[in-house]
Amino acid sequence: MTALTAACLVLGASTTAAQTGPEVRGSRNITVAGHLALEGGSGAVEVEQDASRPYVYLSRRTGPGGFAVLSLETPEAPRRLFTWDIDAPTAAPGAASRDLVYVKLENRYYLIQAFQFDAASPQADLGAVVFDVTGLPDASSIQERARLSVPGGLHSLFGYKHSDGRALLFATGGAAVHVYDFARLLAGEADHGLVARIDTPEQLQAGAAGYHDVFVGFEPVTAQDRFYGAGAGGYYVFDITDLAAPALLVTINSAAVRRGHGIAPTPDGRYVATTAGYRTAPLRLFDLQPGLDGTIPRIRTAVGAWAADWRNAAEQVELRWPYVFVAALDDGLQVFNMRDPVNPYTVGYYRTYEGPVGALADPSSNHHGAGAIDVRNRDGLIVVSDRTTGFWAFYLEAFEGWDGRGWGLPNMSSAQDWDAGPDGK
Repeated sequence: MTALTAACLVLGASTTAAQTGPEVRGSRNITVAGHLALEGGSGAVEVEQDASRPYVYLSRRTGPGGFAVLSLETPEAPRRLFTWDIDAPTAAPGAASRDLVYVKLENRYYLIQAFQFDAASPQADLGAVVFDVTGLPDASSIQERARLSVPGGLHSLFGYKHSDGRALLFATGGAAVHVYDFARLLAGEADHGLVARIDTPEQLQAGAAGYHDVFVGFEPVTAQDRFYGAGAGGYYVFDITDLAAPALLVTINSAAVRRGHGIAPTPDGRYVATTAGYRTAPLRLFDLQPGLDGTIPRIRTAVGAWAADWRNAAEQVELRWPYVFVAALDDGLQVFNMRDPVNPYTVGYYRTYEGPVGALADPSSNHHGAGAIDVRNRDGLIVVSDRTTGFWAFYLEAFEGWDGRGWGLPNMSSAQDWDAGPDGK
């Protein structure tokens, strides 16, 4: 039987962060480190991990599409260093910016901004633009290095240091995930350095829906590079140690999930936290072991679940065991503990969006609030992008940084060691 633990939090609205009164905007163990309002809000967010580079990147939700670079040299006073917008017009309303990531290669730092324009747009086949941002904080040193053409554009990105030493870029947007050798992409190869395509399993494909979001990590016991994909039919785990021959390891095909939205594994690869992307969907926790050891052919039942408010969906998660950090739209930043995956519980929250909580009858309200999140491992800084109120930075009491080895686990998270590669390889 699936264990469902729903921590329902009813948050009051306040007109400014400085106001006091009976309203409760956040839990006492969450401290606001900084806030910067951005016109039109912001989209995806990515924070750099190196101590010498206090930079964060945000995709822009206004104009034709682009990104902003902030300095967090003083987290209490985030400062905008640079703004870039695509130079061509678009037939689509609003911005076409999607996900963004940074990659480090040969001591240089690159930002990749993904785009998905309307089919009628002159930029309909623009998938991403790559910038060299090594020279920050000197904004004048930022240079465009490459453009990636993909029919229909790209939606989600993930940068990964493979155990074979290559810096890879994983990108969703069509029926399959495209995997690029980043060095070859920069070199201007005709196929942009495309080295692999990872499809959803043929028997479970749902048209051209493909994948929405992905995660890639290294599992040292089996010495496998593993791909975790959320998409048509549910969630999938592949062994991609040999990129030329991805091998399906686990299928999660819950009856409640037509299409997976997001996925994040625990550092040991035993459990995954997943989102489904529809209102009222809890964040489900699955145990992969029965699938990995062949006990069952397909995992269908979650071992645990969590929700901030049963009426609302979660958009994105970052997992730093035992904590799961959630960009929970109307419910803002949420943090829960999954040390016991059967009984997860809320440990902190802060509502970044001050408007009314969306009603079930108004699906458009699902576009408000905290839409993206990232965590800086070296000091535990939590960064959140709110689609209305802009950029936020937080600290969680007693969470002063994260290294899996401190928990007796592999040091595996979405943050990459671009110099040394995966821990334990």
